[in-house]
Amino acid sequence: MDSDIDVYALLGVTAEAGDKELTKAYRIKALLHHPDKNRDDPNAAKFFHDIKSAYDLLNNPKQRAEYDEKRKAQLAKRQRQDALSVQRKRMKTQLEEDERIARQAREVERKREHDVNREAARFREESQREEQRHDRKMREHIRQMNEDAKRTDETLAELNEVDDLDRTIRIRWDTVDVGMHDCESLAGLFSIFGDIEEVVVAPASYHGKKKDPSMSSALLVFKSITSAHALMNTQHQSSQLRGFLRFWATGAEPQAVRNIAANTSVFAAQSATTRADKHGSGPGSSAGAGSIRLPDVASIDMRDVPGSSLAFADFESLTLMRMRQHGMSRS
Repeated sequence: MDSDIDVYALLGVTAEAGDKELTKAYRIKALLHHPDKNRDDPNAAKFFHDIKSAYDLLNNPKQRAEYDEKRKAQLAKRQRQDALSVQRKRMKTQLEEDERIARQAREVERKREHDVNREAARFREESQREEQRHDRKMREHIRQMNEDAKRTDETLAELNEVDDLDRTIRIRWDTVDVGMHDCESLAGLFSIFGDIEEVVVAPASYHGKKKDPSMSSALLVFKSITSAHALMNTQHQSSQLRGFLRFWATGAEPQAVRNIAANTSVFAAQSATTRADKHGSGPGSSAGAGSIRLPDVASIDMRDVPGSSLAFADFESLTLMRMRQHGMSRS
């Protein structure tokens, strides 16, 4: 009989069974598993022999006591092994759970690092695109500023190269309504539009045959055509200037003004600058070094002029003719 076989379980009794219970259980088992009744079972003889050996062992008090001690030790060992198995299983389960949690944490950390790197790359790309856009805008702004400055320089150069006549404004006024004015007073009044190079007032000797003896006339030569343009196009005037009639000396708006009329910023900027610089200036500041000098009309010998006297139109025509001659001699 195999030493690992539990004889109590083999006979179907408990460890507390008495002799009568053992005998009864043995007889029942022997009848059921006798080889003569189980001829088709090749293991019947061995099983019957194990039943007989188990009964003989338990029926002997000394052998039964030794077997009980051995069986108790085996049961204790098996219990310890089972406990260790449970503990090992629990530890294994815990280790597997810890590994699973650690694996999830590593996966979360990898995903977070991946997201951070992706966001950093996206931020770098967006920053580079924004920097490129800003650089393009800056270059375009600089290019536009250079073009505007070039156009402004060209326009200002064109403005500064105009003929004296293009910068000359003819004014008329009624001395009864406006009062008497001389070169100094007229320069003081009209210098708010810009620096004036020369003022020519028609002398009293030229008023002999004019239709309206109260009318006076003068020519204003500005340093800049923008100043002349500002005087001709101003919409708001003081009560002192409202009584003056204004005309371009050439009879029409100069071609230089029409050529650059679209560039109103140049006119506005230079006119504002000249008015701001001139604001508060006295009449004595109207002429300076390098200014042109028109012919002294008052010193013309009247005997050299056809007719006994001149009207306003004759005076202006003579003055403008001398200005043209003066401009041709300077060129």
